[in-house]
Order: sequence, then C-alpha cells, then structure tokens
Amino acid sequence: MKLPDITSLLNDNGSSPLWLVALSGGADSVALSLMIRQSGIDVRALHCNFHLRGEESDRDERFVRDFCRQNHIALDVRHFDTRAEAQEHRESIEMAARRLRYTWFAQRAQELHAAGICVAHHMDDQAETILLNIIRGTGAKGLQGMQADRTQGNLRIVRPLLNITRQEILEYLRSNNQSYVTDSTNLEHEATRNRIRLQVIPLLRELNPNITQTLVRMAQNLRHDLDSDLESQYFQRLQPLGFSRSQILDIAAHSDSDNSGRIWSSDTHTATVKDGQLIIAANTDDTTMPELCIQEVSETRFQKGIAYIDADTVQLPLTLRKMQPGDRFRPYGMHSGSKLLSDFLTDRKVNILEKQRQVVVTDHTGAIVWVAPREIDDRNKITPSTTRILKLSLNPVKGGG
Repeated sequence: MKLPDITSLLNDNGSSPLWLVALSGGADSVALSLMIRQSGIDVRALHCNFHLRGEESDRDERFVRDFCRQNHIALDVRHFDTRAEAQEHRESIEMAARRLRYTWFAQRAQELHAAGICVAHHMDDQAETILLNIIRGTGAKGLQGMQADRTQGNLRIVRPLLNITRQEILEYLRSNNQSYVTDSTNLEHEATRNRIRLQVIPLLRELNPNITQTLVRMAQNLRHDLDSDLESQYFQRLQPLGFSRSQILDIAAHSDSDNSGRIWSSDTHTATVKDGQLIIAANTDDTTMPELCIQEVSETRFQKGIAYIDADTVQLPLTLRKMQPGDRFRPYGMHSGSKLLSDFLTDRKVNILEKQRQVVVTDHTGAIVWVAPREIDDRNKITPSTTRILKLSLNPVKGGG
C-alpha cells in the first residue's frame, strides 16, 4: 500500500503551519489523524458531538479524547443541539450538521491562524459521491466529485486520502494496531448514500471489479479536460492584460472555489473569481474619490444615483469615505436593527472588486447616511413630517481627495 505524502501535501512553500483535522473517531479520520501526527505536522483535532445517536455519540467523544491523549494530539470538542438547529432553520438534520460543522471549523481556523482543515474522505467516498450526483441529475461539476484541495469562504479544506481506498485505510490501521469506532447509522439502508455503498456499488462491482477506481479516474480525466480548456480561456483573456503565467494558472486553480475572496493584480487590471465566474476590473488610483454634493431642496424627484434625506435626522457635516470592515447601517425598509454593509452588498450580488470601491456618506456621529449610490439608511428617509430635505449626489471622479 502506498500512503499519501502528507508532508508535501500540507507543507506550503516548505513551511510547517498548524493544520486542523476533523476527527469523528471512525476509521478514516483516525487514520488521517495518525498519518499527520506521524509526519511531524503540527496538528490539532476538532470533534463534533451532534447528540444524534444517544450514548453512541458520547462513546465516540470518549474514544476521541483517549486517542488524542495517547497520541499527544491537541483536541477541541464542540457540542451541538443539531435537531433544534435543523428545526429552527427549517433544514434537514444532515444539512444542519454540515452547516454547524464547517462554521465551527472556519471559526477555529481563524482563531488559531491555522492553514486549513483536513477531512478524511477517501476513494470509496469519492465514487459514492459521483454516483449520488448522477442520481440527482448533475452536470459536469458534479461528475468531478470532491476536490482534493478547495476553499470554502475563508476556510481551506484538504482531503489527503482521496487517492487511497477504504480497504487500504483499514490495512494501515491494522499495521499500527490502532482501534476505531463504527457509526451504526452507516449500516442502515434508509439513507441514499448508504444504499449506494451497501447495494449499488456491490452490484456494479460484479460488472467491473474496479468500479471504484474507474469512477475516480473518470472524474480526474474530466477535471483535467475542463481545467485545460479553462486555462486556455483564461490565458486568452488575462495574458493581454499583463497577468503572468503563474497568476493565470493560480486563478484557474481557484475557479471552482466558493467565494475565496482572493484577488490577483497586474499593472493595469485586477481579477477575482466569484461563484466560478471570472471578474476583471481596470485598476484605479486608490486616492481618487468622487465629490459629494449637498443641496437643500423643497421637493423630491426620482433620479438615478440621487439620494434625498430628512435634514433633521443627521448631524452635519456630512463626509464621504470608502467602505470599511464592520460598517453597519439600516437598509431602507428595515424598521429596526442594522445590517453589516458587506452582507448587504453580497445580497445585492456586488463582487469583491466593486466592494473595494464602495463609498458611504456619514454624518458627524459617524453613522452611515447613504451607501452611495445604492441605498439610504432607513432612519434618514423622507416622511410626512419632514420639513427640510437634503439632496445628495456624487460628481464624477476627481484626482486627489
């Protein structure tokens, strides 16, 4: 059996950062944790107790604690009321567990400045995923299965075991005299994935004894074909704009990431990828700002890019500035509370490059009055009791400021 080269997979540019590993206590995650530990990588395990299987869930937690203590692996454990979460958010138990799990993973990765998290999906999981996607009527993306290295939000997710089988994992555990626990729900036939594992794949194996490897090879070939075509398209679009070969290959590699937020720049342009779409914008001088024009008027008239506010709801002077992290305001029509400006812009499908250029008007207290030219704060709207009206507009970009 050939084990994955954990060291080369997880050492970025020769460095050895902290990596997190999702540890359930099952054979796959135990093997992965042990491989990482034996490779000398700085690792910390994360265990989720979803309280879905009664005493069995607590048994898994006890096993994980003992395993980490014996192998000198740092451990964090998080308890979730998964059923209550699923009911509150009106989603399935499986979806709630996944959301809770990856939200916590991302939070701990940020708090610990970890490089990312390793999860223990293997070749058999990959084959099951491809078949499950086919049953659901997938397109080309679903036929590629899971990625070995991807970004979800700000969380990097690495799957070092995708090229070895479940049987090879079990052999590795036996050779290390390492025990593990078994989730009894994996043997139930009700879940679709379990039926694929327990019924469909054994039937397909009668037709092709190497069906697992065949499905995975198909996914790899498809990804290679699509990546090659995508790289060609990206070179055609980005090379004339001054992007280097390494930048273009890196952009193409992140084309399937979920809102990674990464930005690449040439001397003249900036590029990012959002939901698989390449976004390009010409560079502008960061010191340039539009000019804010303020005029007191007696009546309102709809004009695109113009805002009318109640003058008595603001404290002068008004200031124009770039959007900042943590900015909040109350969008028009929202009658209480506030919302992160970044979330508001995301809801409006504003990409990260446009966000960087977003300007806001604030009053003397620092409160946002206008997200220019998109939305005023609800607290500054015109009402029947308004006696003084301010008209706000932006003049074309001028140098300086």
